[in-house]
Amino acid sequence: MERDLLAKLLVNLTRSHDGVLSQAELIKGFESVLSTLEDAVNDAPKAPEFLGRIFGKMIVENVMSLKEIGRLIGEGGEEARQLVEIGLGGDVIGSTLGMIKKERGESVLNEIRGSSCLRLEDFRPSHPNRSRILETFL
Repeated sequence: MERDLLAKLLVNLTRSHDGVLSQAELIKGFESVLSTLEDAVNDAPKAPEFLGRIFGKMIVENVMSLKEIGRLIGEGGEEARQLVEIGLGGDVIGSTLGMIKKERGESVLNEIRGSSCLRLEDFRPSHPNRSRILETFL
C-alpha cells in the first residue's frame, strides 16, 4: 500500500547517511500533520488509523519512541490536547499500538509500552465517546 511505502520512505530518509531528513524535521512534519488532522478526517475518515500505522513503523524501526509519539499526539491539534478531547488522539495511539502488535507481536508491544512510561488513560477523551481503537489496549 502507498501508506506503507510512505512510512518506509520516511524511515529511509531519516536513517540515510546524508542526513536527508533530520529527527527535528520529521517531528516538525508530524506536528504539522497533527495540527490539521481534525480537518483531514472530514475528507479521509481513516486518517487517524493511517497516521497511527506510520507512527507504528517509526517506532518499530527505532526512528522515534512511543514516548515521543505520545507527546506529539497529546500536544496535537490547533490547541494542546484538542485531538485527545475529540477522540482522535486515542484513535491514533490505538492504531499505533495495533500496528506494533501486528508487526512485532504482543511481547514486543508490551516491552515498548513499558519502556515508554506512557499512560494510555491520558489519551481518553473526557466525554463518553471514547476511542474504540484505544480501548482494546486498556
